[in-house]
Amino acid sequence: MKNMLNKKTGSLLIATIAALAGMIVYIITSVTGYLAASAFNPWPIVCTAASIILLAVIIFLNRRLQAGITDVLVILASILLLVSFYFFVLSRVQLAADVYFIPVNYPASEASALHISIVGVALYLIADIAVITAAFAGKPVQE
Repeated sequence: MKNMLNKKTGSLLIATIAALAGMIVYIITSVTGYLAASAFNPWPIVCTAASIILLAVIIFLNRRLQAGITDVLVILASILLLVSFYFFVLSRVQLAADVYFIPVNYPASEASALHISIVGVALYLIADIAVITAAFAGKPVQE
């Protein structure tokens, strides 16, 4: 059996871990602390869970899937991660406005919620960059 961890699989594994960590950060910052009383948007969780499932299918069934199907699944996973990123950032714009653009008497919990959310947003970006990298890795070169 060949080495199962090639560049594409490794990149997808990094994307899966980063997306899962980003989703956990989103959940924690949305239901605790300063944002506990605000409305909770479930779409980042739904889209991230769907992308993690797609990434798991690609990782574990990579050898059995046709190249075209694998490419479509990678593109769908990337789009779902971008949608998750969009909703995550959209829900934190008010925090950024309060902390950075109107810096007058905001509570410390608001700043900490924003800074933790920035880490979650960075994790989503890392996950999507890893998926995009995987889309171009492992392709056969024609000579």
